[in-house]
Amino acid sequence: MRRPVLHRLLAGLAAMALVLAWALPAQAAAKAKVDLFVKSYTIAPGHGELIYTLLFADRPLPVARGAVSIKYRFVNQNRVFRLQEAGHPNNCSVDIETLLELNCGAEVSALTPAGVDSAVVGWVQVDGAAKPGDQATLTATMTVKGYAPVTRTARITAGEGVALTPVEPEKERSAAPGATLDTPLTITNSSAVPAQGTAVLASTQYAFESRTQYSNCAYLDGVLTACVFPQTLAAGATYQVTLPQRVRKDTAAPSEQYAGWRWMTDEEFADLRQYVIKGGFGRLGPAGRGGVLKLTEVVTAKAGPPQASVTEYAAHSLKLTVTGTKSSDLAAVAAKAKGKKGAVVTVPVGLRNNGPAAIDHSRVNGTWPTTRFYVPKGTTAVRVPDRCFPMAITGKIDENRPGAPGSLRYSCDFFSLLKVGGTLKFSFGLRIDKVVKGARGAVAVGAPAAELNKKNNTAAIVIN
Repeated sequence: MRRPVLHRLLAGLAAMALVLAWALPAQAAAKAKVDLFVKSYTIAPGHGELIYTLLFADRPLPVARGAVSIKYRFVNQNRVFRLQEAGHPNNCSVDIETLLELNCGAEVSALTPAGVDSAVVGWVQVDGAAKPGDQATLTATMTVKGYAPVTRTARITAGEGVALTPVEPEKERSAAPGATLDTPLTITNSSAVPAQGTAVLASTQYAFESRTQYSNCAYLDGVLTACVFPQTLAAGATYQVTLPQRVRKDTAAPSEQYAGWRWMTDEEFADLRQYVIKGGFGRLGPAGRGGVLKLTEVVTAKAGPPQASVTEYAAHSLKLTVTGTKSSDLAAVAAKAKGKKGAVVTVPVGLRNNGPAAIDHSRVNGTWPTTRFYVPKGTTAVRVPDRCFPMAITGKIDENRPGAPGSLRYSCDFFSLLKVGGTLKFSFGLRIDKVVKGARGAVAVGAPAAELNKKNNTAAIVIN
């Protein structure tokens, strides 16, 4: 079996939908079932990685501050594997004498079936004396106040360090909706050893539509999410792959769209993929049905005798300026609710995108549209989404109080993709202080002159 190879993966990768295997005592059957998942790692000797841990419950489970703790340990393992805290202040404390035990407080307010990031700031490190192929088992025990401890393990592998260096890492292009946008990515193996398998993880907006979907790549909504290249990259050699893309026809114009591609070894990607499958920072999507996308060598150079340093972050980025004019018709969506005095009713406040352009705020915080909500007479907003802010009668928004109850008016932002035909909703909890028949509030679209149809920008919110 060949030795594992890797370069350091950016610590901000994140991660990912657990197939839960619960194991609590029978007497606790009435309680929520809790679990955790710890990411496995392949790490070059002399380097370390932030520990990513996902926490779960089989139903939404609110927890008090300080109620969840996690103990990480290397028990009877090779001493080249160690644990470390990030410094002070932090939420982890390492056993200074051994560096084999790390106690952390998870900064979470609830556990959920989808999983939440533990937000612990602890590190796993591989000593420079480690040999590629060395392995250890990291044991993690989570204790939730009132529940039995749960223990899970992760695999930590020492891998041979390689340096993957992107050529022309930052690019800018311009194109109109529907235009072809083939994108070449060039990478050099700057190491003195071959890189025996690589992968690229994509982080691109909806505008970047793949024209061909390859069997060694994964896609969501026609957008590339990752590719694995089971090829050996010779030391010192440079390789290129061209991604066949187009600017999606319903891309807003003029606009700016962004794409990024991170390079890693296939072992690093295998670790990441398991985290994606188990936890859920996002999804990779299914493989394509086309042929195999391959790296092609474009420059060959002899490797120098010294070992290259391991690259911490190997990535390409593209800023796309979309030309032309294409906007959207955004319609406010009406809602009704009924209840008695003192009751709290849930009201969906939102808007619908009638097209022709999709609105993508997943990478760029656009200034529009906002959803504006005017609370009906006789009610008080007691449950307010975190992305909604109190708004004064003048239209001034108090961005320092997200989710604050009790205001008469709110402005709500979104940071996701709103496709053509899609609806964006914010759920408010309104307490009925006084029963007023036909009490009316309103939802309105906050949009500039570029919005196509002002006639449907307001709709009624009616209580009783």
